[in-house]
Amino acid sequence: MELSYKETFETGTQAAAAGGFTTVIDMPNTKPPTVSSIRLDEKKAKAEGRLFANIAFQGALVQDPRELRLMKEHGAIAFKLYLNKSLETFDSADDVQLRNAFLSAKKANVLVTVHAEDGDAIRKHQQASIRAGKTSINAFLRTHAPKFEVKEVRRILKLSKELAVRVHICHTSVPEAVQYIRRATDATCEATPHHLFLNHSIFTKQGPLAICVPPIRSEQDRSDLWRCFKNGQIDILASDHAPHTIEEKVQDVWKAASGVPGLETSLPLMLNQFSRGTLSLRRLIDATSTLPAKIFHLPKKGRLEEGFDADIVLVDPKAETHINAANFLSKAKYSPFDGMRCKGAVAYTILNGEVVAQNGNVVGSPTGRIVKA
Repeated sequence: MELSYKETFETGTQAAAAGGFTTVIDMPNTKPPTVSSIRLDEKKAKAEGRLFANIAFQGALVQDPRELRLMKEHGAIAFKLYLNKSLETFDSADDVQLRNAFLSAKKANVLVTVHAEDGDAIRKHQQASIRAGKTSINAFLRTHAPKFEVKEVRRILKLSKELAVRVHICHTSVPEAVQYIRRATDATCEATPHHLFLNHSIFTKQGPLAICVPPIRSEQDRSDLWRCFKNGQIDILASDHAPHTIEEKVQDVWKAASGVPGLETSLPLMLNQFSRGTLSLRRLIDATSTLPAKIFHLPKKGRLEEGFDADIVLVDPKAETHINAANFLSKAKYSPFDGMRCKGAVAYTILNGEVVAQNGNVVGSPTGRIVKA
């Protein structure tokens, strides 16, 4: 893969195991992108024998119903639509083309996952800012305004209802969007730790290192989003792990790579909330295990029950985790949470009945499997 300098199947799944993830879901926006069954098979072949956590693959949403069906038959568990156009297989701003893609998803009976931001509006605002010489974080935040997320969430939910296509909205960052999703009959959503725990003040400390899309929002949005999460209005937690090099991050805001690593920080951050009494253990388990397995139809995952896979994470709620990005097993050696201390730590990660990681160190062999829906 062309982006292996950022992360490989080995480093990514080692980071997952150390962070308390037994199964991860791969995104299709790689180089080359997962836009066909051929590309999917290439990824699967490269992954075999290199996995320290189980992995499931997504394909990109395409209009061709035959190719969509083939990717499903070859193991894709869902199909990602990037409305911000970071991966474009068709013009998603065109309602006819978007409808055709959803009709293909309906025929194949698949889940569509969505990055909900208005790509055309964002591009227009970005070009205007560049022409005006505006390169500040505030200019970036205005370009990725909350209204562009809400607009596309409403658009997708309307089409989902009309065509009876199941959708999952990725990394929601605006509480207003969550309320629309909750009123829908066949839609689920997720939130990330960086949207749940950070606000605009992080940019004063880290600048473009903290850039992601959708961006980190205001303190009001953050606190309301956390309330939605802990009350179960947001279904699941997602790391949205996006590894980049430091050089790719520390650039002009319009050129800085978007995203932050999350595999080794997500669970300690959540355990910290449990320790504080602001998150119930039941809600934590549902958001990180039970509901992800249910939403993505992952067989024999998500529950401690006879007949299910022995994928188990043992945590020590009294131990302390000191987040030190320099020690990450991921190739991405930075984090907006760098230096933070959390009450609660991952003690053991058991994969398919074998201990694969202990106290943040990989101690097992690459016995991870490719998971199909």
